[in-house]
Amino acid sequence: MDKELYEEQQVPSGLLTGISFNISTQTDTEKMSGLAINSVSEVTDPMLGLPNPSCQCSTCGAKDLKHCEGHFGHIKFPCTILHPYFLSEVAKILNEICPGCKSIRREIWVKGGDSVSSHNRPKGCKYCVGHSIEWYPTVKFKVSSKELFRRSAIIAEVNEKLLKQKKRLRSLPADFWDFIPKDEQQEESCLKPNRRVLSHAQVRYLLNDVDLKFIEKFVLRTDSLFLNCFPVTPNCHRVTEITHAFSNGQRLIFDERTRAYKKLVDFRGIANELGSRVLDCLKISKLCSDKSSNNDLASAQQKKITDPSTSFGLRYVKDVVLGKRSDHCFRMVVVGDPCIKLSEIGIPCHIAERLQISECLNRWNFDKVSDWAGLHFFEKGEVYARRKGSLVRVRRITELQMGDIIYRPLSDGDIVLINRPPSIHLHSLLALSVKVLPVTSALSINPLCCSPLRGDFDGDCLHGYVPQSIDARVELSELVAIDRQLINDQNGRNLLSLSQDSLTAAHLVMEDGVLLNLFQMQQLQMFCPHQLLWPAIMKAPSLNSFVWTGKQLFSMLLPSGFDYDFPSNGVLVSDGELLSSEGSFWLRDNNNNLFQSLVKHYQGKVLDFLFAAQEVLCEWLSMQGLSVSLSDLYLTSDSYSRKNMMDEIFCGLQEAEHMCNFKQLMVDSCWDFLVEVGEEKDVPEVEHLCYEKQKCAALSQASVDAFKYVFRDIQNLVYKYASKDNSFLVMFKAGSKGNLLKLVQHSMCLGLQHSLVPLSFRIPHQLSCAAWNKQRAHDSFQMADDTPGRPKYIPYAVIENSFLTGLNPLECFVHSVTSRDSSFSDNADLPGTLNRRLMFLMRDLYTAYDGTVRNAYGNQLIQFSYNINKDKYIPNSSTHDFGESVDAYDAVGGQPVGSLSASAISEAAYSALDQPISLLETSPLLNLKNVLECGTRKRNADRTLSVFLSNKLARRRHGFEYGALEVKNHLERLIFSDVVSTVMIIFSPQTCSKTHFSPWVCHFHICKEIVKRRGLEVHTIINSLEKKCNSSRKELKLNCADLQITSKDCFETQKEGNDTICITVTIAENDKNSLQLDTVRGVIIPFLLGTIIKGFPEIKKVDILWNDRSKVSRCHPGSSGELYLRVFMSGDSVRTNLWSLLKNYCVQIMDMVDWSRSHPDNIHDFSMAYGIDAGWQYFLNSLESAISDTGKSILPQHLLLVADSLSATGEFVALNARGIAQQREHASVSSPFMQACLSNPGACFIKAAKAGAVDGLKGNLDALAWGNVPSTGTGGHFDIIYSAKGLELAKPVDVYNILGSQISSDKQNVKIKTPIVCNSVPDKSGTQFIYKYGGLATKGLKKLESISKSLKSRLTSNDIQNLSHSLKLILHRYPIDHRLNEKDKSTLMMALYFHPRRDEKIGIGAQDIKVGCHPKYQNTRCFEVVRMDGTTEDFSYHKCVIGALEIIDPLRAKSYESKWGRKVMNQNGAFAVDSLE
Repeated sequence: MDKELYEEQQVPSGLLTGISFNISTQTDTEKMSGLAINSVSEVTDPMLGLPNPSCQCSTCGAKDLKHCEGHFGHIKFPCTILHPYFLSEVAKILNEICPGCKSIRREIWVKGGDSVSSHNRPKGCKYCVGHSIEWYPTVKFKVSSKELFRRSAIIAEVNEKLLKQKKRLRSLPADFWDFIPKDEQQEESCLKPNRRVLSHAQVRYLLNDVDLKFIEKFVLRTDSLFLNCFPVTPNCHRVTEITHAFSNGQRLIFDERTRAYKKLVDFRGIANELGSRVLDCLKISKLCSDKSSNNDLASAQQKKITDPSTSFGLRYVKDVVLGKRSDHCFRMVVVGDPCIKLSEIGIPCHIAERLQISECLNRWNFDKVSDWAGLHFFEKGEVYARRKGSLVRVRRITELQMGDIIYRPLSDGDIVLINRPPSIHLHSLLALSVKVLPVTSALSINPLCCSPLRGDFDGDCLHGYVPQSIDARVELSELVAIDRQLINDQNGRNLLSLSQDSLTAAHLVMEDGVLLNLFQMQQLQMFCPHQLLWPAIMKAPSLNSFVWTGKQLFSMLLPSGFDYDFPSNGVLVSDGELLSSEGSFWLRDNNNNLFQSLVKHYQGKVLDFLFAAQEVLCEWLSMQGLSVSLSDLYLTSDSYSRKNMMDEIFCGLQEAEHMCNFKQLMVDSCWDFLVEVGEEKDVPEVEHLCYEKQKCAALSQASVDAFKYVFRDIQNLVYKYASKDNSFLVMFKAGSKGNLLKLVQHSMCLGLQHSLVPLSFRIPHQLSCAAWNKQRAHDSFQMADDTPGRPKYIPYAVIENSFLTGLNPLECFVHSVTSRDSSFSDNADLPGTLNRRLMFLMRDLYTAYDGTVRNAYGNQLIQFSYNINKDKYIPNSSTHDFGESVDAYDAVGGQPVGSLSASAISEAAYSALDQPISLLETSPLLNLKNVLECGTRKRNADRTLSVFLSNKLARRRHGFEYGALEVKNHLERLIFSDVVSTVMIIFSPQTCSKTHFSPWVCHFHICKEIVKRRGLEVHTIINSLEKKCNSSRKELKLNCADLQITSKDCFETQKEGNDTICITVTIAENDKNSLQLDTVRGVIIPFLLGTIIKGFPEIKKVDILWNDRSKVSRCHPGSSGELYLRVFMSGDSVRTNLWSLLKNYCVQIMDMVDWSRSHPDNIHDFSMAYGIDAGWQYFLNSLESAISDTGKSILPQHLLLVADSLSATGEFVALNARGIAQQREHASVSSPFMQACLSNPGACFIKAAKAGAVDGLKGNLDALAWGNVPSTGTGGHFDIIYSAKGLELAKPVDVYNILGSQISSDKQNVKIKTPIVCNSVPDKSGTQFIYKYGGLATKGLKKLESISKSLKSRLTSNDIQNLSHSLKLILHRYPIDHRLNEKDKSTLMMALYFHPRRDEKIGIGAQDIKVGCHPKYQNTRCFEVVRMDGTTEDFSYHKCVIGALEIIDPLRAKSYESKWGRKVMNQNGAFAVDSLE
């Protein structure tokens, strides 16, 4: 045991209730300082702590950092300066007062004001108002720029615009700046005619006579406005000690803050320069962003982008403030070991010996601890024990006392907590039992435990923690143990199931035709928990002996009495026997799988079943054999079959290419391309089509969709040509490993390869080096000719070869550039960011004891009930019976439901990383991010609205298609430049007209075909141009009189024929000014080309989209989806209610739109249009849809809680630091510490200190960081209200026993005895019977006759039947010789009073009731009464039921007696279920 474990440290204890933030004053600095620093060498003085050159602290005498936390010092300034944190507040104060008379301004000058009424004008000072000629201009104070004293000085300047308006004041009066006293240290460069850079002394002079109460409105503590000294942090915060390996000396490294301190010591200069140095010193902090040298600036910026946690000091907060050190932990590589139970972890013996666990010595563990202590005495001669809070040295075993705390090594059966970072969900923390192994390599766990840890055995590491207190061990055993986490809190399914080899074996063993002989069954029976079944085939001509089927082997693993069915796979299990099955889908992680049903009915035995199933199935697989070789990649057994397969693949690829080209030509954006090609050739060139699709995302998307549709047939060739014993195919069918696409790429062809991000090059159609070189030469020639910028492409190619046949260099290059890594790296941190923000938003939500969900901050109400009807709010969610029926999801008081919901959403985000982010497809990860961040309001961001078509259009053929086009044509704005093909400026002077026109005439040529296609008229175009000219004449900034816009043919249109329309614009000029050509070309033409000639100005574009979701409600009959429109509206629109604006624009097409489903996509616009309730429902549906796209299923209560958390203030807030701050502000709660841990800690602490904020540390994060117990979970507080009046106790009892029991009594003044508490839970019917009639058991035997007459009015025969059923369940619930818990005991005592021989059975008194074996009938259970003297007496519960029925219903009593009064026989001989003796 290390010496540090026993070192005694006397630390004062106390309960931390809150922390307050303030800016330190001179008094505070000098009070905490232990040294006044007067020279540069004293900045690292030994009195400031370690490390230092003397290796000892001169203040406390400590020689190591464990015993010295360091000491502060302070630097005295030669002059008083302004505090850099309050410069902006000082500027505001000075702007609010008159600099001359120091009075508070009654009116503040605003930009654009001209005059002030005379009766409101203040009198007595010429500086008070600056809006009149006889008064001086107003002085404005502001903080200096970064270039001038680094924003550490105050500048006073005069508004020059206001000065120019005063014609009498060509310059400022000579006495204008007299309100500022002269300062000898002020430099000449700071004294300009209209501006003064004030020194700190001058600012202090201006603030001297200002009312302190007025200053306190801006600054909480006026004594913190100025600085006379500066604190110096201890050496341990600034100095790093490095010990050299080849010398005994040490090297001290000083950080930038130490160098900044040295610049402040003995400073000689002006106050403004001192203020800039102080500001620089304040910025050099571990709470600010990381500082890097000039050489590493680029790398530091890149690191800051990729890892946002390193910016703004968050890394320091995580590592130092939030991070907790533990000496009782370990980290090692983990391997799989199927011989270890699921609840165990194998730890190497040398690691277990080093890990210490505390154990309190008592009479139960005295022998165990004494054995270890004796060995330790033999090795080291002494043991340290903690006794009554002090360390005691013990040299003999006899000196040990009860209550001593001993630290011993880990041994078998101890509990440890493990996790595999990152711990993104609840089940990544597991409590496992230690099993010490004689190995030295790695940790060992059962392979089935990989699922909750989200890990494998390719080098993954596990972190382990050894609990030191009994409370921690109990919490681990009861809350985090793997048998307590059988249900996945994210989706309500089972957490564990068969996987890898065991799942493959289960798939193979249940196939038809699998037979096992006697030798094999005897070998497998060693691992099976049940007895061997009768053979399925006793005799057959082809068999030498009887055999068993594989389904029988699997049936031996199932518990008896277990019923299960899975209709989709034809699975039927009856009474623990597998009758039929097909495939292994019902064994995987799906809804209503086998293990889900086992957890529901046999929760306590699931781990044993899984362990036994794994052993049996893996043993069978080892006997059968399963190997993977290169022959499995060939799929076919002979070369002829492989040639046929490759021919079919080639034909399929040709068909896919034709389908891609066909779909590409059907895209609307390819219309012009077809026209151009059609003029030259009948068939478009394939290479040209390949080039076009790489330029346009729409063409690429159409080609990708078409290829995927045909490529499915190519993938299905695997089933046609691969043999049944192909190992790859077997594992794929079983669902244990691999996927079909990977097998196709390795064995058949790689298929389509398209980039997920735009690249600067394109890929030729033929993937060969010659084609690549030819294309590169052609692209280089084009770039040299004209194109100024390099275009962006979406590389697209089809690789016909496979990995088995080999790839040429270009195919390898194409496959590498189109891989998943190019998009994964840019978004790898996105799930972590969402997880972090969700945790900060919801970490402190818990269920209160009144059933509500509240926030620990301010006790804010989030939900009225956690267990509400989920289907009412999420109609499309696929909720399953299992998730709804499990009691584990009925949240109890104090449960941290917010963390559970946040981790459930985060896990879905992490799983979405497997789906790459592409330009051509909607990313589930980005879609989830957009839904969660819907509350973020971005300025001038375009907003979208979804418009759905009315079902009335279905009456017409292609009604939805034509309707979508008509709505788009009506709404989408069309700019004049979109239809103009040619713009010309022709010099044609006009001399015959009275009006003087410019000789420069503008000609705009428009194709008639485009006008017809767009549904335009020439006069509407001219009217739009004239309307814009009349309404925006000021925008032109020209002195021209008018623009004349006409439509007439010009000589250029006559050359082109009748296919072109010419719109002519003639500009009228004034007599004084003539219009220049550059003005026409640079101002007028761009102004006219930007005119909106159709549609509405706020609508930028309208896209027609297809929604192929099968779950969309009210979808068109016979269709898998529907058309809808997405309207993009400009974010800088003047109107804020864009939905009302859109409805006004759609008046003419109102009947074509389904307004009951159309909605704004932005949550704020949706709430504004339909209310917060509708917005909440819309967000909930969007979140459920986004989660479904990731491939995960989440319980509805998690989704509901996220929606309620984001909308707790009455509107949706952003999922960021600002949104969380809004929620705290709405709840009137101050939480600066939590805000600092989320974002920008330095700025958060400064803001809180300036405001004098007090943080009550109500959150879980606050409690853990400051050493308190979190207020949720097992640390939640509750009140126990107990009144002794009428509830006197016979003897003192433990209050937890009272809380854990249910006592029923008709009287209030009853002395209760100490109940016997057990962990078992009675059945539902028995519990209800006790609640209803439990009072009868407390009346006593003598009172039974007096109340027997009233039994008929209080009990019915159905109640007695329910009682009989409950008694039967209780009889078979407990092991033999196991005593009943208090609830079941109460039920049996009540039933015993109806026994005809109850006096004989009870004797002197019943103390307990237990389950035993019947003395006459072997293997038969019965109840036994344990009397007060220790003797036992058996009794039949059937006699009790008959006795009760004789009172209630004598006819049914006879029927019951005839049914149960006989013995039941089976094939093995006499057998009795329960004797009536």
